[in-house]
Amino acid sequence: MRYFLIFFSLGLIMLIIGCTPGTKDSDNQQQKSADTVRVSYINQNDSKGKELKKRGAIIAKLSTIAIGEALNKVINEEGAERAIGFCNLQAMKITDSLAKVEGVIIRRIAKKNRNPLNKTNAVESKIFKQYIMEWLANKTLRPKLSIDENDHPVYYKPIITNNKCLQCHGKPGETMPQNIADKIAKLYPNDKAINFEVGHPRGMWAITFPDIIASKN
Repeated sequence: MRYFLIFFSLGLIMLIIGCTPGTKDSDNQQQKSADTVRVSYINQNDSKGKELKKRGAIIAKLSTIAIGEALNKVINEEGAERAIGFCNLQAMKITDSLAKVEGVIIRRIAKKNRNPLNKTNAVESKIFKQYIMEWLANKTLRPKLSIDENDHPVYYKPIITNNKCLQCHGKPGETMPQNIADKIAKLYPNDKAINFEVGHPRGMWAITFPDIIASKN
């Protein structure tokens, strides 16, 4: 059983950092840049770092609750299949509304993305790879504070797959109903966000503070 878990974990890394058919060259280029890019972090433990982490955590939680409540409402009233259309059209509107109130930029990003707008860039891919390596080493996945190309701080927090996520992100025909898988394939023909299991890191919250200029660690 232990060997199976090791091989499965290695396979998961390959799925997350590897290439998909039809995009091999571009994905190889992105992987190269992700391997060579430098990630600049903010001091996580000084007063400013602690304040940003606290604010980022609150915004990520509010975003999770807002999307979760709206999604549950659609599922309960119209069924899981209809909820896919909600995610396709409404989820970003919810986070954009909250972002305006908070004066930040809120994104849900992933290496194995569903919506191409949520694709990680080279820096974000490297940060997510760090989370994957920490997860495989059974370490606690803690938020990170990085600095973007405009010197703005960005709060990252991993999104962990739970049972509810499997309805749309599980294994087609197994943990994800086939009718859901078929509709997702229609809405997102290049979807990569499937075959997850409970406990897998699925992506990250990325919350940018555009009104703050950060000093590098």
